[in-house]
Amino acid sequence: MPNPLPAPSRASSQRQDGLRPSTHLYLAVGMALLIGMLVASYMQASAGLDAMKQFGISNLRAGHLDRLNLLLLDAQSASRGYALTEDPAYRASFQASTKKIQDTILVIKQNHQIEQHPNTIELIKKAQALVAHMELGNRLIERGVALDKGWFDGGSIAMDAYKMQHTSMKAELLTGNLKNVSQSVNGFENARISTVLLSIASLILLMMAISQKQKQQELREKITHMLEAENERLEREVRHRTEELTNLATYLTEVRETEKLHLAREMHDELGALLTAAKLDADWIERKLPPESRTLIAQRLARLRQSLTGGITLKRRITNDLRPALLYDLGLIDALRALIDEFRKGEEIEVKADLPEAEPELSEAVSLSLFRIVQEAFTNIRKYARAHHVSVALHVTSTGIELSIEDDGVGFDLDSPKLARHGLAGIKHRVFTHGGELDINTAPDAGVKIRVVLPADARGETRNQLRSGRRRQDSGGAAGLNRADDRPG
Repeated sequence: MPNPLPAPSRASSQRQDGLRPSTHLYLAVGMALLIGMLVASYMQASAGLDAMKQFGISNLRAGHLDRLNLLLLDAQSASRGYALTEDPAYRASFQASTKKIQDTILVIKQNHQIEQHPNTIELIKKAQALVAHMELGNRLIERGVALDKGWFDGGSIAMDAYKMQHTSMKAELLTGNLKNVSQSVNGFENARISTVLLSIASLILLMMAISQKQKQQELREKITHMLEAENERLEREVRHRTEELTNLATYLTEVRETEKLHLAREMHDELGALLTAAKLDADWIERKLPPESRTLIAQRLARLRQSLTGGITLKRRITNDLRPALLYDLGLIDALRALIDEFRKGEEIEVKADLPEAEPELSEAVSLSLFRIVQEAFTNIRKYARAHHVSVALHVTSTGIELSIEDDGVGFDLDSPKLARHGLAGIKHRVFTHGGELDINTAPDAGVKIRVVLPADARGETRNQLRSGRRRQDSGGAAGLNRADDRPG
């Protein structure tokens, strides 16, 4: 039977293989975008922090320069006041300002990296020169030397030179701050543009991932529907094939029973007639012989009659095995009792029978199936079980028919692959043909218990109706197979 399942499976596999690289690509691009956003944010934050740091450093340096400028102005005012009034308070104020100027110059040297900024060195030199000029004037005043206009003009020139240097450095610092601020603004602008672009790319990627996920879901649903349809088709095919095999097994069983009946009839009609005729002829010859001749061949005639009687008995036993006449003459219960008695004779086994007293009304098919089940079970017990006790029970109720056969033999493993199951398969088929249930409980060294339950609707016609109808149909066939073949001649 062709199975189209692999083709959809290959197609679905190819589609899934085509979707997987896209999914992996989306994941890789998404990770790249996420890493890019993180790197851009980190770089922008670092640039902003650097700009703020440089801005703070520039403001600090500008503050130092402004402080130095104020201190120099205070020192110049104190120096001129002392020169004009010779008041010691101005002298004390000048000295205090000079000390602060020295401290401020020391701070500038430490924080302004003067070795990298020549203008700072120049500014410090001019400040120190201006302080030295004012200190010289104060000492001259203390010695009583009058200061002329040239000294004051020199101080003004030195102050103007310092102010120009100070203004130049402040402009340089301001230019640096503006540059840092401009770079920071540009960095923020670039970061904003990058963030917007990355956000748009992420949104597009998200939409593509959602679309891809939807396609995968649709593909899964399609594959699921295809698998469900294929499973339904396979289930229908299995049911159809199972029904065909069941019908075939039923047909073969019926054919086998028909062949057994035909063979039993042939043996009864042909072989039975020949054996009976031979026995009658032997008796006639014995009667017609003279007494003196009869004495000579008496032993041979007795052996001939014994052989003919044994042949008739063997024919009757084989006929009963092929088509049990008791089952059709007397019914299932008597046939089972005869089968049990025969089983007891050949085996040293104690058999306990629990059978109904009255003959139940069962159809021919059900009676034959129950008889064959017990017969097959006895055959298995005789061959394999090595049992000492066997029990057979048959109960007929309003809801069904229950047959149980139990032995205390060696048992077997139902799951063993080496187990020959032909007998069990025959029992199972006979039970399932009538819509019944079969339960087999066994284990190694635990015996076997077979339980058969047939529904009440499996009874069909009564035994008496079937027997009378069969007698009319067979014209004295199976029901009378063993009546005249063992009579004396």
